[in-house]
Amino acid sequence: MKRTVKLSQAITLTAAALLAPLLLGCQDTLVEEKADAKNRWLELRSSMMLDMAKQQFNTGDLKQAEKSVKDGLSIDPRHAGLHVLAGRVSMEQGRLERAYHLFNAALELQPKYAEACYYQGLVMQRWQRHDGALEFYEKAYEFEADNASYLLAVTETLVELDRVDDAVALLEDKRQYFDQNAGVRAAIGHLYFMKHQPAVAADYFHQASLLEPDNTKLQEHFAFALVASGQGEQAIKIFTQVLKDPDNKNRSDIKRSLASAYLNTGQTKEAHAVLLELARSSKGDVSDWIKLGELAYQQDELGSALQAASKVINLSPKRHEGYLLAGMVWQRRGNLNNALDMFDRAASAAPASTEPLILRGLSLQKAGRFAAAAQAYQQALKRQPDDPRAGKLLAAVTQHDG
Repeated sequence: MKRTVKLSQAITLTAAALLAPLLLGCQDTLVEEKADAKNRWLELRSSMMLDMAKQQFNTGDLKQAEKSVKDGLSIDPRHAGLHVLAGRVSMEQGRLERAYHLFNAALELQPKYAEACYYQGLVMQRWQRHDGALEFYEKAYEFEADNASYLLAVTETLVELDRVDDAVALLEDKRQYFDQNAGVRAAIGHLYFMKHQPAVAADYFHQASLLEPDNTKLQEHFAFALVASGQGEQAIKIFTQVLKDPDNKNRSDIKRSLASAYLNTGQTKEAHAVLLELARSSKGDVSDWIKLGELAYQQDELGSALQAASKVINLSPKRHEGYLLAGMVWQRRGNLNNALDMFDRAASAAPASTEPLILRGLSLQKAGRFAAAAQAYQQALKRQPDDPRAGKLLAAVTQHDG
């Protein structure tokens, strides 16, 4: 009997010894499962707080968004998205130093977080540290290569760094990848416009407008580029349509370009009407009167040209264009003294320009006063020694006088 009891006890002890690791393993698994469940719960709650804070941020309620972010970080201080939104709130509040550290904290938690890199680049840009901004924008695009906004941020910064050719090369290289993205093609158009290639720019704006036919801004950019490249007919149609919108009917920039488009196509009467209406309106300025005067002079309407010149002088007596135009009118009318007086005043108002002095010389030369004309050309060359027109005129009048 005793032997049986001892054997039973031994078996029990052996079984317990064998089961002990299994029981401990089960306990460890339960602990891990509880920890995982808790982490998932915390992640869920913090993500919910992030979504709520984003809604508050997007509606402009920065104070409440800041509170929600703070509550979310108290739940999960390692949530990178909460750090990014907290940084964006700080940026809106003008607290760039705090925003910088918050974005940096997000990157420490998630080193390849494209959004954090992007906003860190924005901070750098506001600090006018464009090299640093470019570095962060390039990282953002590297981590999220299908995001056109990050690519455009890179190109905009390259432009800030006077690397326009690099910006063009980058966008041209990625153009096929973003084949259906109007913004990328429009950006290429703007860059070619900056490179003084408006015809190429117009082609890209046209492509962009075809991708987004309801985008009136793209239509406007297309028309502006057409005018700059001397193509007026299609620009007239676009500008006329845009001006029919009540929100655009007083747009002076469009009216000025419309006038230029009319001039490009030889429709001087229509151009004059647009410029006159604009010049007399509250949106008009001295440049409109200058264009009106130039147009009248070209059409040999000297009275209208002189009236426009007088308007320019009265509106802006320190500008040289009014005096120059008036001098040209008096010269054509044969009033040498008035012409010379106006050219002298124009020369004083524009001390770096050779044009008033050249016109003065031509007036004197026409009157047979060759020595005085030579003196005017010499004064022009003192201002700009490499001015080819002044040099040729001086050589001709010197030869004639000799």
